[in-house]
Amino acid sequence: MFEEHIKKIYLSYGEIARRISPNFGYIIEDLKKSGMRYTLEEYLSLAIFISLIVTAVEIPIITFIFSFFMPVIIAIVFALVFSAIGGVVIFFLFTTYPKAQVSNLASKIEKGLPFSVSYMVASASSDAPPITIFESISKIEEYPELKQQALNVIRDVKGMGMDMLTALRREAKRTPSKEFRDLLLGLEATLTSGGDVTSFLSGKANNLFKQYQNKIKTHADLLSMLTEMYITIMIVGPIFFMILSSVMAVIGGAGNILAMQALISFVLMPIISVAFAFYINIASP
Repeated sequence: MFEEHIKKIYLSYGEIARRISPNFGYIIEDLKKSGMRYTLEEYLSLAIFISLIVTAVEIPIITFIFSFFMPVIIAIVFALVFSAIGGVVIFFLFTTYPKAQVSNLASKIEKGLPFSVSYMVASASSDAPPITIFESISKIEEYPELKQQALNVIRDVKGMGMDMLTALRREAKRTPSKEFRDLLLGLEATLTSGGDVTSFLSGKANNLFKQYQNKIKTHADLLSMLTEMYITIMIVGPIFFMILSSVMAVIGGAGNILAMQALISFVLMPIISVAFAFYINIASP
């Protein structure tokens, strides 16, 4: 269904997209690695369409808000300017999204890589064919992004008839993860030279687990620092402010002070708490 809408959007804005596409050639590689199955022209057409929709929606809303503070004509002019700026910002956010998606996928792949390589070691030690190594990690449901990488190799070998070495090189070019790319190229070199696959994977697993342990240690230090910051900002800070504001209220009146206390207690502190929780979640290894 969504693909049909993309085709309609491309028919409407494809010509504009083709004209500007030479300026955005750097997006092509990120589109492939992110798994977004669009051509550059289709993706730019979608970006143009969404930007125009946002601009069209912003104009009446901004005009309505500004009309309370200035004449309607001036409000319309401001609305046109701010809406145009908003549309341009949305378009350029679209152009950066594939790279952000690649980074996100790489992080998810590398999070499960140390544990998945252990499965690969077990498969390799049984002297099974190399494709069995990837079949073992394609059954791991906990890391769907890594599972998809393994399924790509299996599809190339069993579905498209590629030899194992070609499939490994092909997936190494497509994967967004540098760690997984190094693993694939190392495995390809080991198979080409007739080396011991089990020894290679065991060494790789040990290195990956050491890196994972270092990430855990770094994250623990970060959590300790964030905990101290949170206690200072969310407990000590408000107490100090309440005492200070209460003294100021006695001296100069309580009107504005009460409003500030309410703003900090019911708006600022919840926002800071959510921000801390969000950052801890995305920073976890």
